[in-house]
Amino acid sequence: MLKKSWIILLVLAVFTLSFAAAEETAAVKIAFSDAGLEQEADGVSFHEGTITVFKPGTYELAGSLTDGQIYVNCADDGKVILILSGVSINNETSAALQIGKCKPGVELTLTEGTENVISCGPEAIPDPDEDPNSAVYSRSDLSIGGTGNLLVRAESGDGIVSKDDLVILSGIITVEAKNHGLKGKDCVEIYDGVLEITAGKDGIKSTNKDSSERGYVAVKGGTINITAGDEPIQVVTGLTIENAKITVRMSK
Repeated sequence: MLKKSWIILLVLAVFTLSFAAAEETAAVKIAFSDAGLEQEADGVSFHEGTITVFKPGTYELAGSLTDGQIYVNCADDGKVILILSGVSINNETSAALQIGKCKPGVELTLTEGTENVISCGPEAIPDPDEDPNSAVYSRSDLSIGGTGNLLVRAESGDGIVSKDDLVILSGIITVEAKNHGLKGKDCVEIYDGVLEITAGKDGIKSTNKDSSERGYVAVKGGTINITAGDEPIQVVTGLTIENAKITVRMSK
């Protein structure tokens, strides 16, 4: 148990240092609108409403897309850090933020004092079993931190989904989803922050049935309010809750 606690503390320290470093690293600033990018930037392209990030690095995003997408997919290994500094991204037919295979993963940093909205419309996901099936969808490890605000609204499908690890470090995060709120296939880990989750099905969910070491939810801190139609938290292998305040309401 002591060894496991030290591992958890080490993971938290690494993530915290990583987000601190992101704030100090010179970011590529990306201002955008439905018309496109305000200026060209290395590692970023724009085509028919989709902003594609195709090189590892740190990118600071600000702007809005009424029916578009941010798509992250890098052929080269290296972390991608997206600093959200006032974005509003809606997609009527798919995920508004979609992440492909990126090693070692993608970080979202919420800038202090900013409001960020990522949403998908009611017709975006006709089949909830198809991918992508959420407003934020990642095939790689995804972590979210910072001190700003993030609203994820999914009028169809799930809110935030990672096919690997989903880690919440901090931030003021609101998720409103027709189906599941937060879903990480391998795990969902929450260390701090204020989370408001309203889900028609499960609030927080991990689904990996192939390994006894995956498919878990670990809540190590933060304030979490969950309103769920089905299970507030659903796991395959285990649930850990420490130093957190969790309020649960059932909507059915």
